[in-house]
Amino acid sequence: MGTKLTDFLSVYNVTYPKQMHLVFFKDAISHVARISRILKQPRGNCLIIGVSGSGRSSLTRLAAFCRGFEVFEIEITKNYKEAAWKDDLKKLLK
Repeated sequence: MGTKLTDFLSVYNVTYPKQMHLVFFKDAISHVARISRILKQPRGNCLIIGVSGSGRSSLTRLAAFCRGFEVFEIEITKNYKEAAWKDDLKKLLK
């Protein structure tokens, strides 16, 4: 499984300008597999919670890439209001 993920990571790094440098230890591989299984299900979604720098965003991006999905990420700032939320929702639904 680690070699497959390394291959996907290589293709991801060629495809996107922002490169990811990941180390696939046992827990990282199981997290990518779990996220990928969730995304495979109809209307599959998950809430991923963790401390900053834990790699949850990178692993989610890789799992979505493996499934052929695009990631849409909302960044909430201090000035993020209802109008910005509606604009982000419009972008997502289009």
